Amino acid sequence: MTILTSLLSAVRHPLLVVLLILSPRVAAEGCFDNRFCLSVSNDSDRPQLKVTNTSTLPVVLTVYSDKLAEGHHVTAALHGKASQVLGPVTHADKFWNSMRVRWTPGRLDARHNPDVHYASPLQPVGDYKIVQGFNGNYSHSGASRYAVDFAAPVGTPVFAARGGVVIATKADGRKGGPSRKLAKHANYVAILHEDGTTGEYYHLKYQGVEVSRGDSVARGQLIGYSGNTGFSSMPHLHFGVYVAKPHGKYQSVPITFQPSQLQRRLTD
Repeated sequence: MTILTSLLSAVRHPLLVVLLILSPRVAAEGCFDNRFCLSVSNDSDRPQLKVTNTSTLPVVLTVYSDKLAEGHHVTAALHGKASQVLGPVTHADKFWNSMRVRWTPGRLDARHNPDVHYASPLQPVGDYKIVQGFNGNYSHSGASRYAVDFAAPVGTPVFAARGGVVIATKADGRKGGPSRKLAKHANYVAILHEDGTTGEYYHLKYQGVEVSRGDSVARGQLIGYSGNTGFSSMPHLHFGVYVAKPHGKYQSVPITFQPSQLQRRLTD
């Protein structure tokens, strides 16, 4: 995700928009982050590329290769432990050397429910200043137009703003600072909502995640502790609600908070 003012800054963690290039080798299968595996069949005149979701969590992925017979890229949206044939490949023995994939957890068919009101991820509401809201001049444009950044001391409890299923986490990042090179070190929790959107909480402290991938969480449940990891120049929490897109992309959506006090601060 993304973040901050002249005092802070953040970028949506690249692990949610991963670009992986397989090392040069001939292989029958490649697997990614315990989420999905790509394989090429060897039992026909036109070998077929297949993707299999190895978890129950949804993922959107785009595969790129000049050895795809029907174009140079193909996108798949997987839900549950499903498989899809993505199409034929040419020169199957060379496919893995040319292949790359970008992916993001989530649902391609997500449609945000505008009637949902979100709780504040930090409590009590009045204790945490919003340092950048919707359309923030520093970094809240484009994909993160509707993100919210809260200043918060390291170790502040973070609560789920909406219930759902934990779809991605990172807790081993130790570094943080005002450099985009540090973005990969941001710790986070991403929660899949009923409507297919994901609530994403960034810059948590080292080992500051209290949930695991696949856990069901309720609104208001403790999910972690704020920090200063990743691309950030002061302790804070970045929160936004996103929908997954092809090519490893994503887009934030406008949301409404239930505490009227917080909503007024966001829109003033």
